[in-house]
Amino acid sequence: MGVILLTNDDGYDALGFQALYNGLKKDFNLFISVPRNQQSGASHSLTLRKPIRVERHQKNFYIIDGTPTDCILLAYHDLIKEDIDMVISGINHGPNMGSDVFYSGTVAAALQAATLGIKNALAVSLSGEKYQDFSRAVGYVKDLIKRLVNHSNSIQTRSFEGLILNINIPEGIIKGEKITRLGKRIYKDKVFRDNEKNGVMYSVINGVLDYKLDANTDFEAVEMGYVSITPLKLDLTNYEAIEEIKRWLLEMHFTP
Repeated sequence: MGVILLTNDDGYDALGFQALYNGLKKDFNLFISVPRNQQSGASHSLTLRKPIRVERHQKNFYIIDGTPTDCILLAYHDLIKEDIDMVISGINHGPNMGSDVFYSGTVAAALQAATLGIKNALAVSLSGEKYQDFSRAVGYVKDLIKRLVNHSNSIQTRSFEGLILNINIPEGIIKGEKITRLGKRIYKDKVFRDNEKNGVMYSVINGVLDYKLDANTDFEAVEMGYVSITPLKLDLTNYEAIEEIKRWLLEMHFTP
């Protein structure tokens, strides 16, 4: 197997990332391009038209003063001179399920990899509360990589070109794995604001996360102690709505 590019959105010193790096470095050809600081909620943001600080921490290990998307773009276009076979983003401290995928820097890094044509991109998150023991999660990722490599060497390889997997691992004993769909995340957002003075205020967005426990969803799988694997795609087109929208737009008779 060729190069596996590792990144995350919690920063290079996060326990989950360090556990994954240390767990994989003996068995795989790794290249690290990782944010210096916490980037949770950065989504697919990137830094344009201004310098990004890139620090060579050690051989094939770069710390980036930027977003997870910046890390992928810099590695792909500049830092790595070989083909990248796989991108792994994580292990994130906390789940990325349901509509979390639209906000997650962890997932955005995997999506950016697929945009660039990298054939395998994994976003890996640990669902729990303590985030101290990542050993089971690392063991699962190692096993999954080996299975993906074995499949890539088979005749059916082409079906896995451009694969994007959003993986959420339960904390504790892993009962197995399930292929899931995105569930329904419920955001109970609140905004806390200081008193305004001279037209300036300071506001904090906070709140509580909840979810709907529907069948065959990522939330259900993790709740039951299974790894949730949700295949994602880049095309957000609502194909089911195309014909209906055509009909009512024609009825409106737009006139230039």
